[in-house]
Amino acid sequence: MDKNQGYAILKAVMLENGRGFALGEHPTAPSRYVTWACYDDKDGQRQYEWGHYGNDRTAMEQDFTDRVQDYQRIYNVGIRQTEAPGLYKYYSTQRPVDIGTFPKPPYNMPDEIFNYDQRIPVENGSFLAWGYLTYTRPLTEKQASDYELRPAPDNPDRPCPIAEQMKNAATNIPTNIAMPRLNSWSRLYLANALPIMSITTKEISAAYKLLRLIVFLIMELESKVANKPKEAAAISNLIQVALKFSFR
Repeated sequence: MDKNQGYAILKAVMLENGRGFALGEHPTAPSRYVTWACYDDKDGQRQYEWGHYGNDRTAMEQDFTDRVQDYQRIYNVGIRQTEAPGLYKYYSTQRPVDIGTFPKPPYNMPDEIFNYDQRIPVENGSFLAWGYLTYTRPLTEKQASDYELRPAPDNPDRPCPIAEQMKNAATNIPTNIAMPRLNSWSRLYLANALPIMSITTKEISAAYKLLRLIVFLIMELESKVANKPKEAAAISNLIQVALKFSFR
């Protein structure tokens, strides 16, 4: 757990440009809570500045949220990572956690180390582990793999499973997405081909919903990379490849 001026850092948000904000608590200070702007210096040490102080936790948590959102709106930057004590969990899959069996990055020592009595199934039986560690900040892929640590699936830096992304997207599809109209040749082709292929109206409806979902996802991707030429080009290439194979 990081500390600054006696305040324990409860959580922090770091942005894409290296700047960030933190919320701290000091139970015996005249002002129990504080929010700071922060950044990591050239040595990786977290520096804090521009503090806002108060005693109402709810108000200070709102101040923390407002500072992050205001900065994002003004400078058009996204969140790189969220930090909090114990937020990032890593399982030791090959051995009990002991001296020399886990990484100790500068300014990111483990918050908790726990060993089970034996190697047991974890995460609903997904894999076996001897124990786990938690960190305030995420480990790099190399740091985790060097010690054969496996990140918990619900760590904030882990990608959301594809199935869950599709499920969430499907429930949020706008009803006003304009779908391409079929020309007269396409309608004539479908009228004659569908009976031969034994395709039911239920299957057509399902395919239409899937098409709407694909259009929606493409629109979402395009909006998120509008100011990132390389990413936009990569997505464009993927779409072209997908379309090429879809119509073979």
